[in-house]
Order: sequence, then C-alpha cells, then structure tokens
Amino acid sequence: MKRIQIERKSKVLPADIAREHLAGVGKPVIITDATENWPARSKWTFEFLKRAYGSDLAMAWLGLGGGPAKVTTLSAYIKYLDTPSAELPGIWMGKDGRRPPQPVLGPADSPFYLYGWNAFRKHPELYHDIAPAPYFVLDLVSTLSPAIRDTLELTSKKEYTAIYIGPEGSLSSLHRDYWSTHAYLAQIRGRKRAILFSPEDSDRLYGGQVDPEQPDFERFPLFDSATAYECIIEPGDTLLIPANWLHHVRGLEKSITVSHNFFNDSNFTQYMMQMLRHLPVLAKGIDSSPNWREELRIKWCLSDFLSGDTKNCPPILPQA
Repeated sequence: MKRIQIERKSKVLPADIAREHLAGVGKPVIITDATENWPARSKWTFEFLKRAYGSDLAMAWLGLGGGPAKVTTLSAYIKYLDTPSAELPGIWMGKDGRRPPQPVLGPADSPFYLYGWNAFRKHPELYHDIAPAPYFVLDLVSTLSPAIRDTLELTSKKEYTAIYIGPEGSLSSLHRDYWSTHAYLAQIRGRKRAILFSPEDSDRLYGGQVDPEQPDFERFPLFDSATAYECIIEPGDTLLIPANWLHHVRGLEKSITVSHNFFNDSNFTQYMMQMLRHLPVLAKGIDSSPNWREELRIKWCLSDFLSGDTKNCPPILPQA
C-alpha cells in the first residue's frame, strides 16, 4: 500500500487552498498557524473544562455514534481520561435513546470517546475562544442566520462545530463526514494520528470495514492498492479534510479537538444534493417547531408534501 505524508503549510491564501486542496476530489493539508490567535489554545485545559463545565451531561461512545454509549458528567469523563481502563460512571444508552441491557465492552484499544457534549449549543461563550471560520478557506456556514443554522443542526442531528475529548487510544474509525461537507480538526491538547483516503479509493475500502492500522489483506485484498495519506496532528495543527475523504483518527495522548464541518463554492452542489435527500427529516423538524416557522417565515407545513392542503397549517405571525 502506498503511503503519503500530508503536507504542512502556513501563511497560505484561500485561493491557493481552494485550487490545490479543494478542487476536484481535493487533497488534505495541515495548516500550522490557523489557531495562533485562539484563546482556547491556552485557556482550554482539562482542569479548566472540568471546573467550568464539569456538571454538564454528555455522551461518551464506544464507537463512532453507532455503538453503545454512556451518559456521564464532563467531570467524571475528564477524570476517566487518566485511567481509561477503569469503569466510566454513567448510564448506558443505545443509539435509539433507550437504555439497553448493559452491553459487552468494546475492544481494549478503543475506550470511551466523548463527542456528544453539544458544548457550543449549551455554552455559546465558548465561541469567543475560537474562530470557527478559518482564515485559509471560504466558509459559508458563517453566513447562515442563527435560525437556519439551528434548524439544520437540530433536524439533521449534526453539529457544524463540536468539541471532541478522548483518552490515549480513543478512536474515530474509518468514515466520511456527513452531507459532503469539508471539515477540519483543530488540535488544542494532545496528539492524534490520522489516516485519510481519497474518494477515488472508495472501492478499495470495502465500505469502511477495513482497519487501516491493522489491515487484513486476505479479507480485503483491494486495500493493498489504496493510497493512505497520513499525519500526526500536533497541538496547534489544523488538518483540513476535503469532502468525502474517508478518515481514521487515533488519539496518541489524551486530547481536546475542535471539529468543524462546512461548505463553500467547491462543494455547495454536493451539499445541497445531500440536503435534498434528507428533506423529509428537515421538513418534519421545522414543522414541529413554531419558533422556527415564525423565525424563518415558513408558510408551508409537512402536510403540504402529502396532500397539498394548507388550510390546517399554523399561520405565520406578522413581524414589525
């Protein structure tokens, strides 16, 4: 299998990044100076998060959103980071939101990984410590009104910007991000190893079943002809992941990472196509929220899609 080290750049221009790393299928790159002015770089220690937000409830997962999880407190989870072989206090929760029988623990090399905190939604002041829209790309998410952004996030159950916290060994196994968004991982604390694959190698990755760290070439022979783009993400690094690139990320130390998904002119069409595929879910979410309907001045309701009859739709209140 061919292996390529991901380039590291600084003081770049958005036009150059668009041309060299986002055009076509794209190519990942590490930007080393994107977070130089973030207060989070010095402010966000594990002790600070524990002291300021330790009572928050959060979801810690054994697997990337598909496995079992525990509802725990941020304080308990941060304490767990130093002894990930210990039992994490909390309540087991299945993907459907129900409490299942206590499941069998996952492999020892994949401890609980916290990415269900909803930190920015609970604590908007945390936005003051970062700059979600990076200087090196055009980011159209920053142009969305708060109402539209909230609607898209809550109905799709995806956050554009999130904080991931994990111990040594934490794992985001091979996957691609939602709705053909570009993404970046900005490392605040600790180091991670990332392995990425171009969309052109999709047929060689067997639907993401391959473990890039310990591949079984007998079971997945085509994987041997794939090209792996690899890097270590250091504190202060920002890894840009172009749309539809599969990536596998392992924590080498206990870590804090800011993840941001976005769209711009290079992936807008793909993003809109994905949004239209999920239109029934979005419509149902909007239909159930009078506040969103009023804020967005939406006159239709979900029944329009079924019968074309709007007489039972709630009215839109006039605005001054």
